[in-house]
Amino acid sequence: MKRNSKKPEVRKQELIEIAAKLFAEKGYEAVSVRDILDVVGGAPGMFYYYFKSKQDIYVAAMEQYISERLERKCRMLEDDTLPFRKKLAAFRSMIKEDISGYMERFISNSDASISDTSYKIWDFVQMLNRMVKPYSKFLLQAYNEGHLSTRLKITEENAAVFATFILYGSWGIIYNGQFTDSGQNFTMEDVIAVTDKLLQ
Repeated sequence: MKRNSKKPEVRKQELIEIAAKLFAEKGYEAVSVRDILDVVGGAPGMFYYYFKSKQDIYVAAMEQYISERLERKCRMLEDDTLPFRKKLAAFRSMIKEDISGYMERFISNSDASISDTSYKIWDFVQMLNRMVKPYSKFLLQAYNEGHLSTRLKITEENAAVFATFILYGSWGIIYNGQFTDSGQNFTMEDVIAVTDKLLQ
């Protein structure tokens, strides 16, 4: 019987999902391309049609994880039916959950053999850039509803500046210890404490 073939985009997605699961369970170094193919039941040629290497599919899995969770946060921030306080609580909860999931999947399990982390920084910059518009809307909502000090004078014209400053600053605080050898590690609680002081 002729085996049913899958569309290229379906097959590629299947490989990413399987690889992501294996990386999370075993760690990057303990997973081989053969391990991924054993699960999907494919040949090496199939894998290398979609990916250049194991690191290539690792990066694809990481990018997908970030993208999915990014879109979830953006949809919530742009939801006009939610009051500010509910958005704030949900946003902080999502951030904590996503950081924990990311660290578990792509930091603690990574190895020195993945020496170039520039792709991670690039992905984070794209993520932050995507969040500027919905976060600007979120800040405007907070300001217009009286949750932020009038001294800030947030308007539609300058909201993106506030949003960009807060988002990039928060990212730097949280991931400082992962991308530098400063030895300084901060938490989500540190971010909340600083942003609360800045915006009160």
